[in-house]
Amino acid sequence: MNKLRKSSLYFGLLLMAMILVGCNSDDAKNASAENTENAVEKEEEKLEAENVSATKMYTDALSREVEIPTNPQRVVALWTVGEILALDVQPVGSTTQLLRFYTDEEKDGIEIVGDSVIGDYEKILSLNPDLIVLYALAKEEEIEQFSKIAPTVTTQFFGEPMESLRDLGEILNKQEEAEDWIKEYNRRVEVAREEVKDLNLQDEKAVVIQLALKNMYLYRSSTFPTIFDAYQFQLSSYQEKLQQDGNFAKEQLSIEILPKFSDVDRIFLIVNDEDSKAAYETLKGSTIWNNLPAVKNNQVYVMHNRFSITDITTLDWALDEVKRLLK
Repeated sequence: MNKLRKSSLYFGLLLMAMILVGCNSDDAKNASAENTENAVEKEEEKLEAENVSATKMYTDALSREVEIPTNPQRVVALWTVGEILALDVQPVGSTTQLLRFYTDEEKDGIEIVGDSVIGDYEKILSLNPDLIVLYALAKEEEIEQFSKIAPTVTTQFFGEPMESLRDLGEILNKQEEAEDWIKEYNRRVEVAREEVKDLNLQDEKAVVIQLALKNMYLYRSSTFPTIFDAYQFQLSSYQEKLQQDGNFAKEQLSIEILPKFSDVDRIFLIVNDEDSKAAYETLKGSTIWNNLPAVKNNQVYVMHNRFSITDITTLDWALDEVKRLLK
């Protein structure tokens, strides 16, 4: 009987020892795994911190060599807002004027730092930006002032949209994303052309006229790439002649000049403001206007004044908008 009790006690102690060893082994494994996980997290945090703090040299639109963050995190956009948005980067701040044409969804979360193109110094300072983007027409003192807050670079005032996107891709370390965006846009252009191919737009002439502050303006065709590149409209003879001068940018038009556009098939009209709406009503009552073939054929398209800007996000929007107008 004593032997049986001793044997039971022996096996009980042995079982408890095995359980304790197993628990200790599991605890050791768990501790090892936890230590490894913590080490990985710390290494990732270290790499992320190094990534954020890393810098590079960038030559901006004014040929200034500027040291900027390799991967900017808090960008104040005082120009090229559309290009920044197209690269899936949300600026921390911009101005009312620069955001006026964007949808609520596009400008959601962007702090207003002023009304005009150049924002308010104190408001921008309060956002703690790590990069400020200005246009190339900014005054030297403005650039110097903002450079005290954060590295400040300039971009082309009136740059070709795709090149502007590539510039921002380099600034924001999003070169691959910029090229992907361009490829996708070119694909969409081909689809849009196919959808309107029955109209034979490439054989038609068009003109884009802007009404602003009661005046009429004709701009260089590169201002409206959706019309003349994406949908391949031809220039009027009058505009083609004007553009033989490489310095031609815009011309103010009078009603008396309008007969020079008698060879255009379609007129795209941008009515910029309330005063211009009244001017358009006056224009529609003039004999000269009503004698234009495009007007007689009911091929005048009043366009949203967002067409007056040429950023890349608007370019994408305009592709669908022009197709809607034509169809």
